[in-house]
Amino acid sequence: MGVLKKFEQRLEGLVNGTFAKVFKSEVQPVEIAGALQRECDNNATIWNRDRTVVPNDFIVELSTPDFERLSPYSGQLGDELASMVRDYAKQQRYTFMGPIKVHLEKADDLDTGLYRVRSRTLASSSDQQAPQRAPAGGPAGRPGGYGYPPAAQPSGAPPMPAAPPP
Repeated sequence: MGVLKKFEQRLEGLVNGTFAKVFKSEVQPVEIAGALQRECDNNATIWNRDRTVVPNDFIVELSTPDFERLSPYSGQLGDELASMVRDYAKQQRYTFMGPIKVHLEKADDLDTGLYRVRSRTLASSSDQQAPQRAPAGGPAGRPGGYGYPPAAQPSGAPPMPAAPPP
């Protein structure tokens, strides 16, 4: 990731984080959809001139209040967000190594209105055309190797705040 992109992410997190803390706005699904699109863009891997692979397995970490509010709809919301990612990827001509999955998780270290997105690329066992990848994680499948960064240390980006109320 370029220096300019890192700076832009820090600045965005700083400004939006301040708004989220001042206004205590809740996370909205449309904000999560935008974050998933950015996650695809930031983690796109060019395989050849006709194929750019993006993550297909996402974890959205939410504050306790936001998680409690959205978790009753997590199955339907996950399917809808996966569909939005699929549509966005089609527009950008991205491809996936396997089925798209979006999971919600509670993160005790986040305040209301803040969220974090982690992603990884998982190969589908039934996808015979795509090259297979090693499973995520380091030795013994521990998280934090290739794939999801450890939950305690996000992927270099600050938690994403909710947008300020209109």
